[in-house]
Amino acid sequence: MPAITLLRIVAVLTAVSVTAACNDSFSVPPNDPSTGTLTVVPRSATIHAGEVAVFKASLKDEFGDQIATNMRWTSSDDAIATVSASGEVFGRAEGRAVITADALGKSQTSVVQVLARKQKKDGEEIQ
Repeated sequence: MPAITLLRIVAVLTAVSVTAACNDSFSVPPNDPSTGTLTVVPRSATIHAGEVAVFKASLKDEFGDQIATNMRWTSSDDAIATVSASGEVFGRAEGRAVITADALGKSQTSVVQVLARKQKKDGEEIQ
């Protein structure tokens, strides 16, 4: 009787070991953003003061799969251009500002050139 119990214990431990080994070798690795890429589009934009340009950013893992995360947007000069949490850049004054998107330790920049506000002629903007 003790031999049968010992055999059952060995069988159970072997099954547990095999199952653990299978799970380790076949489990899907987590997304690793440290080896992925962050892309911002457009790379540059030119707008007039008072206008808006929309920037989009995407973070992809090493396999090219999209990683869902919150993007943090910043402008190098808020007096020239401000950027919203969704990537909308508002031209405030003539000049150049660098727009940066950050997520999970990655960052990418784009440039926005803000031209002088369009002048109005007889109540209409000049194109």
